[in-house]
Amino acid sequence: MKVYELPAETKAATGFTHKAVIDHTDLTETTADTDQTIELLAVAAGDFVEKAAFKLVTTFEDSDDTNLNDTQVSIGDGADPDRFITATQVNENGTEVYYKTSVPTVPYAYTAADTIDILVESMSAKSLSDIDAGELNVFLSIQKVSAL
Repeated sequence: MKVYELPAETKAATGFTHKAVIDHTDLTETTADTDQTIELLAVAAGDFVEKAAFKLVTTFEDSDDTNLNDTQVSIGDGADPDRFITATQVNENGTEVYYKTSVPTVPYAYTAADTIDILVESMSAKSLSDIDAGELNVFLSIQKVSAL
């Protein structure tokens, strides 16, 4: 997984400050029917998230098992795993969602340190580590008021 701060021109044009790239190689959970939480970045008390969005670049799938057909992601934090984006289908199954933006709970101000996370849900009897294709770009607008 790669997370980086966006250039000033992109920040000004889009309002997003950070981009995370998650692909199938980040899915390392080998236990069937076990979700995986991936930490995107840390926030401090006083920081706030103005908005979140994702772009599904390549659908997630297991080329050897078409029955692995349900992979949903949520974006949130340690206290609320879907605070910013609720569970959304990213698997190649005909119901995948290519673009999604944050739920109405943003902006959200942190009163204590936390992490922004992506939760990848596994389906029954399947392991996330078997997924061999997929890329998701996550965009966040984080104001680091703690640093001012």
